[in-house]
Amino acid sequence: MSELGFAGRIADRLIDSKLVPMIVVGTLIAGAWGLVMTPREDRPEIEVPTARIVVPYPGAGVERVDELVARPISAWARQLEQVVEVRSVAAADAALIEVEFHTGLSDSRAFSLLTEVIDSNRDLLPSTAGPVDIRTVGDEILTGLMVTLSSVRLGGHELRRIGDEMVAELEQVPGVRSVEVFGGQPRQVQVLPDPARLAGYGIGLVQLFEAIEAASLRLPAEPLRGDRTRQVRVGGLPAKLADVENIQVGAGPAGVVYLRDVADVVDGPAPVESASLHWQRGSAGEVAAVSLALTSVPNANISAVTERALARLDELGETLLPSTVDMTIAHDAGAMATDTVVSVLENFATATVTVVAIILIGLGWRAAVGVSLQLPSSLAIVPIAYLWLGYTLNPVSIAAMILAIGLLADDNVIIMENIRRHFRAAGSIDRDVAVKAVDEVGNPTILAVFLIIATFLPTAFITGEMGQYTRAIPVGTSLAIAFSLVIALTVTPYVAYRILGSAASGGNKASENEKRGDGGAGQASRNGPADQSEVPQGRLAGAYRGVLHPFFDSGLLRWLLYLVLIVLFIASIAMVGLRAVQLTLVPTLDRDIFVVELELPPGSPLEETLAAASAVGRELRGYPEVAGYTLFAGTRGPLIVPPPGPPAIPGATSHRASLYVQFPPVERRERMSFEISRELAFEKLPGLLEPFGARGWVRSIPSGPSSDNDIQAEIVGEDVEQRDRLADMIAQLFEQHEAIGAVERFPKPAGPELRLDVDLVRASARGVAPARVAAAVQLALTGRTAAALDLPDERHPVPVVVRLAPGLRTWSSDLAGIYVKSESGDSVPLLDLVGMEERPWGANRHRHDQLPTVYVAARVDRDLSQPVSVQRDIIGQLEAQPGAMPEINWTGVPDSDSQTTLYWGGEWAMTQQVYRDLAVAGMVVVLLIYVVLAGWFGSYGVPLIIMIPIPLVFIGVIPGHWLAGLDIAGLGVLGVIALAGIVVRNALLLVDFTRLRLDQGMQLRDALVSAGVVRTRPILLTAGTVVFGSGALVFEPALKPLGITLVSGVVVSTLLTLILIPALYFHAFNEE
Repeated sequence: MSELGFAGRIADRLIDSKLVPMIVVGTLIAGAWGLVMTPREDRPEIEVPTARIVVPYPGAGVERVDELVARPISAWARQLEQVVEVRSVAAADAALIEVEFHTGLSDSRAFSLLTEVIDSNRDLLPSTAGPVDIRTVGDEILTGLMVTLSSVRLGGHELRRIGDEMVAELEQVPGVRSVEVFGGQPRQVQVLPDPARLAGYGIGLVQLFEAIEAASLRLPAEPLRGDRTRQVRVGGLPAKLADVENIQVGAGPAGVVYLRDVADVVDGPAPVESASLHWQRGSAGEVAAVSLALTSVPNANISAVTERALARLDELGETLLPSTVDMTIAHDAGAMATDTVVSVLENFATATVTVVAIILIGLGWRAAVGVSLQLPSSLAIVPIAYLWLGYTLNPVSIAAMILAIGLLADDNVIIMENIRRHFRAAGSIDRDVAVKAVDEVGNPTILAVFLIIATFLPTAFITGEMGQYTRAIPVGTSLAIAFSLVIALTVTPYVAYRILGSAASGGNKASENEKRGDGGAGQASRNGPADQSEVPQGRLAGAYRGVLHPFFDSGLLRWLLYLVLIVLFIASIAMVGLRAVQLTLVPTLDRDIFVVELELPPGSPLEETLAAASAVGRELRGYPEVAGYTLFAGTRGPLIVPPPGPPAIPGATSHRASLYVQFPPVERRERMSFEISRELAFEKLPGLLEPFGARGWVRSIPSGPSSDNDIQAEIVGEDVEQRDRLADMIAQLFEQHEAIGAVERFPKPAGPELRLDVDLVRASARGVAPARVAAAVQLALTGRTAAALDLPDERHPVPVVVRLAPGLRTWSSDLAGIYVKSESGDSVPLLDLVGMEERPWGANRHRHDQLPTVYVAARVDRDLSQPVSVQRDIIGQLEAQPGAMPEINWTGVPDSDSQTTLYWGGEWAMTQQVYRDLAVAGMVVVLLIYVVLAGWFGSYGVPLIIMIPIPLVFIGVIPGHWLAGLDIAGLGVLGVIALAGIVVRNALLLVDFTRLRLDQGMQLRDALVSAGVVRTRPILLTAGTVVFGSGALVFEPALKPLGITLVSGVVVSTLLTLILIPALYFHAFNEE
């Protein structure tokens, strides 16, 4: 057997080797270990290194902060070649700059680069600007576990103390990054000065604060080095409430003035300036609550982290929780990830069983037994590779294995069937016959595998967030297919040689069947037996000949076939243009929680905000699917959903509220969370919030890569009036569109502001420094922490806060009671030193890549339209208004602000990048396939015939999405590229078999019929394994577009392979 090729030599070496069973067992053990050890997530981890730079610049004003801080820092950041974009927002007292780096760059590297460039230019910032704070942020800041403690009897203060104790315990759980308590009131010692008593004693607010601060200081000093070294600490710290009350704050003719003489000192809960409430189904109403939010360390297995945290919470519940406190799991990302992975793995198991069943029906039990061994062995490489490469188990990464199932069986079936055919032809079981059979089909099989891998690998180079989201599919599928070739060349001959024992008994009958064309699903080979040149006969051959011969006989009929296919192709593409099927990124998925965000007009009091939130809460109680909700008014809640829109500087929150709406497991409710969120956002919220003049948005956990907003118009230009006018026009068009919900604009509308301007002349005449006036007002209204008490029964130091009582800081007239100490010791009324003016709050300024920008954003009702379609509608309406049409940038932020330009951000920014990369990947795939086929066939024309059906798969894909009621997602287009490999594989084997028959002397008509007859069963088996194997993806919501693409595309491509390819080949090479 010295003439054996590569495949034959491998089979000859291993067909009797004891190593083969060890290979099978070893791969299965490694695969099982990989499944257990690989971290689980509900969606792929997407790493987009992002840094936030915060620079305080108190009192500078928006314009100076923008020009002197935000703009120059943005310019410095953009010097880095690793930076993708820079967004900034300037407020009156601070700037926030958000820097996004290229995906794949580590957070530490991003932080290092940014710190270096800013440190080298720090001296160019204003000297009065505060320290530059740089922090990297990513998905690790999102809450992985949210637990709510609620009680009818206990208040927010008591619940907060319980929560603080739980935090200390949960922080010790391995894999936990941070735990934070939201809501409730911490313990606080409030020093509430009485302005009248202060004035009577001649003591100013700032003097009182400084006295408390001076009495609460302890500093280290150099050690005393005598006979022994003694550490020295000097100072005094108040140890109890009485120590605070007895602090000396002044002195006068009447003697020493103590703090208790001029202020009330209150130990208890901090002032109630926000609300946190919880409602659970079955309860009478909303009760006090606090929530614990846990985040995990990067790359940790979130399922294991939350499982350990919940186990610890169960233990703490027995010791820390009173019977009157209820603990509710509001959100568990770990459980969600586990449930999702288990669901996909169940579909994976179903797909595997289905493929084996198809092989059983098509090829018999021996082939089914072989495939049932070879499929798990081929796929075992994938989970262990994921573990080594840093991927996680999630629906997309498991989809790679499900997708591969429909392709893996073919290699093994081809080799097993060829061995069976040779055994029957020889009439005996012979080792050399088996090796020869493997060698005969080796080269075409290796080529077909290479072509399949070539169609997948280019998609691994898709850039951006979507690239990270989908990368596991080309990587996992390519690995599985490559390893399946290894299994096919090593394990399959070993197994086939042993389980096809009775195959030899039907040798003569098999030969007759092959001549009649009723069997012989074996692979074509250029080394095949010479007697295969006989014209096939039989029912299948006759039927197939009856279908093809009319196309062979009539050129008009062939052209009519081409015309019909062209019309169908154009009609399918037109369905996208006519919006029967639309483009999107990823399908919307069910979640265990969503967040309703409310915003009232700026300046609205907490009571009104709470009333609006409670109105929404009452509406939520009417949904039987809602298990409960946690409400935060006047304060922020846990960060579960990535913040949408441009960066924002935290400000007043009394007019904002959020409700965290929780759902039971999906099997216990009739509707999906996204159905309820859509109904709430577009049908219920507008009417509920109209009486309050409020707007509301529903934020959900992203199904895939997250964008700023569904639709986001960014208006860039140096002319402020033109910018604002265009933004107003677009906002109005948004509000009129039937598919758009509440519109959000950045900068936000300005609220009222009370400006106190120090009269420098009067202040100088009275001997009062302006800084003293500002400090006094800030102390009176905002308050400052002067000290902290280390109490034995408290886990954290209790702050001592100096601030006027709430009743003395409600109205502008309350400022009349504030006095400022002059340099001569006199108490000067504040109103003698300042002028008061009430005016609109200065709006923030936004920049995108240094260009001044106004944003208009909204959420789109995807039951009615998709963002890109809404954008087209808005553009059409702008075109219809004379002089309203601006310059439009579809592909990126404008290079300059010289003219007012509209740039579409939001989901479109990612969509156009994804489809651009997919188009490039598709072209690379087509080029690779053509080069390989041209080299294989030695022809420039034959590869074109084989590849013509590739674009025609859209005839099945687009109508298939329409029938399923789905829009085309990024994964669906990825499926089209995968279909290219399947189409080419089947067409390649058909053409290769045809050319083999021609070499054996058969006429072209008969050669085409013979090739079709012999390849019909393998082609149908391949189609069946893809439709019913990879088609299992249809039952997984996150992967449904990919499943629909594969199922509909394979059905059409199978028909094209068996009819169009022979017709085209005959048309091209017929010499009659």
